[in-house]
Amino acid sequence: MYEYRNLSIAERKKLVEERLKKGYPPHSPPHPLKDHNYYLLTAACYQHAPFMKSPHRRQALLDAVFATFIEAGITIHAWVVLLNHYHLLVYLDDFAVLGNLFRLIHG
Repeated sequence: MYEYRNLSIAERKKLVEERLKKGYPPHSPPHPLKDHNYYLLTAACYQHAPFMKSPHRRQALLDAVFATFIEAGITIHAWVVLLNHYHLLVYLDDFAVLGNLFRLIHG
């Protein structure tokens, strides 16, 4: 899953160049569908470690997600917060705002 860390510097450089040629971000998943309104979003903990074991941590994350998304005018229709990742079903008009919202939440 995290094979990038096991690549040599030359292999990493080649991989990033190939991603950029395809129009993908250099180090994050490609997002080919950006012209819709409903999105199923997923975010995972670093190396999928179970950082959200306690109900309190899961609720704190959910509170941060809701506060950030609501302030941005994005409707969350469904959600689940698990031990090492979460999913959101959202309605939004501008896909481009998501990167900043996730930085606010995860930063």
